[in-house]
Amino acid sequence: MDILFVIIYLGVLLFNGIRQSYKIKNIKDYSVSTRKYGLFVVFASMSASFIGGGFCSGNAAEVYRRGIGNIVAMFGFSVGQILIGRQIVAKSRLPAGALSPGTIMRQSYGMAGQVTTGICSTMLSIGLLGAQIATIGAMFNVLLHVPFVAGVLIGFAVILVYSTAGGMNAIITAELVEFLLLIVGLPILLMYSMKYVGGSGAIIAHTPESYLNILNEKTPWELISLFLTMMVGEALTPPFIQRMLVGKDRGTISRATILSGVISIPVFMITGTVGLCAYIANSGLEPDLAMSYMVMRALPPGLKGIVITAMLAVVMSSADGCLSSASIGIVSDVISPLSRRRIKPEALLRIARVLNIVVGMSAMLMAILMKNIFKILLLAYSVWSPIVLVPMVSAILGVKGGKRAFVASASGGALSSMIWRYAVGEPFGLSATTVGFVVSLFLFLVFREAKSEREFTNCLPPVGARNS
Repeated sequence: MDILFVIIYLGVLLFNGIRQSYKIKNIKDYSVSTRKYGLFVVFASMSASFIGGGFCSGNAAEVYRRGIGNIVAMFGFSVGQILIGRQIVAKSRLPAGALSPGTIMRQSYGMAGQVTTGICSTMLSIGLLGAQIATIGAMFNVLLHVPFVAGVLIGFAVILVYSTAGGMNAIITAELVEFLLLIVGLPILLMYSMKYVGGSGAIIAHTPESYLNILNEKTPWELISLFLTMMVGEALTPPFIQRMLVGKDRGTISRATILSGVISIPVFMITGTVGLCAYIANSGLEPDLAMSYMVMRALPPGLKGIVITAMLAVVMSSADGCLSSASIGIVSDVISPLSRRRIKPEALLRIARVLNIVVGMSAMLMAILMKNIFKILLLAYSVWSPIVLVPMVSAILGVKGGKRAFVASASGGALSSMIWRYAVGEPFGLSATTVGFVVSLFLFLVFREAKSEREFTNCLPPVGARNS
């Protein structure tokens, strides 16, 4: 009975992808679908895209390891998303016809900015995708008793087919279904997990005191650094940019962004609490299996199938967006600008579909070799915010910082991030992502053009808003 829900769900995804493939004629159809989606669709798509394996199973695993401090750190994403919606998306000036992050960057920094963004976009998307694929393999292994590698192959094969065939049309439709499963499945899992361990009183009574300390095994600087890493690590990432480009207007996208940040708060609390329940039920587990353990032990037949499907939906919704962003980024931001001849849109479509498969296989290999979901996420973040995030904010706001500012910001952020991580070993508990972002911001402000200085400063939120 339980596995039937999963089979039906995977079948629906495949059918939808194949059906949508007949509507796609060129790379524009494949990449941005239509710019007419309303508030609920954009909000649901954004939320389903972000709330993946790292934010659900990964959060539960980290809470299982160290306690509630990870929930607090995860709120950095929520704060960042809300501020992005209010201060950046609400003031955005996107170029007409933009298909990807690189095409936005080109208006301010030329081809170098576009190609650099395309390369970083691909690297980030592969890392994020690898984290989701690792989660899929773990879920198939624990929930359906399928070997890890076989679970990776089965689950990701479905994603590969419907995203390659149907592009953003198929992905947006799939994410609507996945969001609805998410908002039903996670509360059910929380209620039954708490019931399994004896209720909220039992959780408080049996949770180690150190687990209720947000600084457990961390210094204040380490917690702040992780909070900032969550805040900027996925800020304006390629999957988010793709969803900005399908909204019908700026106000719709802004409100959807804020709502996706708001809904992430209860999601982090729910998944973290499930991690605590798993620790109370069995403190000898492999932490990455905490959420899956509660599904298998706490839920009755029937409901178990619904929640298993919801968990797979959560992960697959993030994976398909990352996969699409990577292939579109290579085509739109690397191959097209570097090509000496103009490539026809139909040919670019074929290239994008081939790259979808190649990128997917690369990420699948990463997932098999490196199974720690949270570490994969943190590694992926280090190739985005230290290099691209600051110039991207400027470009989205329509402020031309100049090519000198871009080169200084991107190269300085990348170099400082690598030195901090590999040469000095991330001292003081500060992550390389945080340090690289700060250096990137400093260099951008130093080297930006005089006119852009005034414009960029005016577009920044007030100090009180930034720290709220």
